[in-house]
Amino acid sequence: MRILFITRKYPPAIGGMETFSYGLTQALADQCTVLNLKKPWCKWQHYDVIHIGDGVLAGLGVVLKKLFRKPVVITVHGLDVTYRPGWYQRYIRWALPKLDAVVCVSSATADQVKQRIQSQRLEIIPNGVDVEQWPVNQEIGKNRCLLFVGRLVPRKGCAWFVEHVLPQLTDIHLHIVGTGPELPHIQALVKQLKLDDRVRFHGQVSAGDLRKHYTNAQALIMPNIVIPGDMEGFGFVAVEAGACGLPVIATDLEGIRSAVIDGQTGFLVESGNVAAWVAAVQRILTTPLSAQDIRSRVQQHYSWNQVKRHYQTIYQSITVYGKSHDIR
Repeated sequence: MRILFITRKYPPAIGGMETFSYGLTQALADQCTVLNLKKPWCKWQHYDVIHIGDGVLAGLGVVLKKLFRKPVVITVHGLDVTYRPGWYQRYIRWALPKLDAVVCVSSATADQVKQRIQSQRLEIIPNGVDVEQWPVNQEIGKNRCLLFVGRLVPRKGCAWFVEHVLPQLTDIHLHIVGTGPELPHIQALVKQLKLDDRVRFHGQVSAGDLRKHYTNAQALIMPNIVIPGDMEGFGFVAVEAGACGLPVIATDLEGIRSAVIDGQTGFLVESGNVAAWVAAVQRILTTPLSAQDIRSRVQQHYSWNQVKRHYQTIYQSITVYGKSHDIR
């Protein structure tokens, strides 16, 4: 089967959608072509299935389906569904029902889609990770430090954690990987609270350095908070950390729930509950989860081989029947 994957998010750009696009196309390397926009349009029809990489391109999927009479599947992630302007919401409601299958990366994203369209072609497939590319964390319990990885924006909750939780963890260090508009605010909080000796900012790092951070920390934190109109569609860093055997302490919120297996790959904590967050960190410190068990769970639920098989089932279904029949 020949698959044409069309995306506006692909390396060397960095982000969750970029990681998804690269990971899926690598898993499907013998079947999939990533569109180069310089390729003549007349050659686009030489494929069995067209896969659209996110909701912003849903309208292109509608056009290509009509033009080339090929089945079209789309993967939606979260913000590409919930983006608030009225014109965009009308666009999503118009385009998504016209495609042959809509794949959501989490139950939270699926709930957002269901609020907007009536569809019998909705699937939930989590994002994947190549477990073999991530080394196992052998240092759990040895380094009393937490790790935050992500864009420094309000919904990620890094500022909230630094202000409300970290001061109560007097012997714990925090390493922050990433940048974003909240960086100056977080740096100011660190100085104000006299946490300079316990917080380190690393900025954007290479994949190799990110692996080192995962293998040197005791837990990854994802302290997301509720921001109206914003959401976390999935939690890529949670499955990356899990592939290294690193436990995750994460807010029980939105798509993060689909990336953390509570009690097995980490712990889910109520958003904004300082006492619960302090208790979860202390629990990880005193009774760490097994790195090998975490890695095995991630391999079982989130490996690209598993994800690939789910997508292949959908491709086959919409090719034979014209729509997806395995409804979730």
